[in-house]
Amino acid sequence: MTLSRVLAALLWMSSLAACGHATADATRTERVGAHRLAVDVYEPADVEERTARPAVLMIHGGGWAAGDRGELRDLAMLAAREGVVAFSMDYRLTSQDGVRWPMPADDVAEVLAWLRAHAGDLRIDPRRIALLGGSAGGHLAAWAARDPDPAKRPARLIVLWGPWDLGPLPDDGPDWVRPTVAKLLDGQPARAASPQHHLVRGMPPTLIVHGSADEIVPVGQSRRACAALRALGNACTLVELPGQAHAPEDPVQIQRALSAVREALATL
Repeated sequence: MTLSRVLAALLWMSSLAACGHATADATRTERVGAHRLAVDVYEPADVEERTARPAVLMIHGGGWAAGDRGELRDLAMLAAREGVVAFSMDYRLTSQDGVRWPMPADDVAEVLAWLRAHAGDLRIDPRRIALLGGSAGGHLAAWAARDPDPAKRPARLIVLWGPWDLGPLPDDGPDWVRPTVAKLLDGQPARAASPQHHLVRGMPPTLIVHGSADEIVPVGQSRRACAALRALGNACTLVELPGQAHAPEDPVQIQRALSAVREALATL
């Protein structure tokens, strides 16, 4: 099951349509920065009633080479129904000429900075912005959350089955994984692009969701990351989904993932 199908299932199972924050789709699309990155905005229904609202910036997966902001549409709608302004962004992909690390990460940092700079116009609280990423997007979110400048870090971090260390890859995983990572790195050492090796004190409270049978990103990556975050004094919650591969398919485990994400957003 693709991430977009998982998120559609999450939305369907949430039964939130009557909760008072319903929204149909993206309110509008913004173009951000020198590369005119597309960012879809999902507003809660009570947009006229509140200011300084919590927000979440969502980062899609696709091996840094594919996918777009539409992949997270359903989860963005879910966040808006919970009263959180959701922003789902595109970033430069390695399938485009000349794109390599750290360009996708730079794009995330640029959009996050844009949200803070325009918080007044967007009616969001710049101190209550979460980052959420799935798969490769989780890697990019984790990288932004350990920025050396504390003022540039998000208020919360949510990583859905994302890689924390680009060095150790499963020997029995799909044959496209190693070339995909190699294309991102373009000759740079894996350690230079691995959040696991750059964790710091003062990172935001982190939720990690990961299937125990993930054949692409082994769950051990999330276990080690969460342990390392805690060792530095950071808050980390790891929700393991028993028997689930790179994206969950069991409805019970999908519901567990959904509940964990909702709880994390509720703490903003």
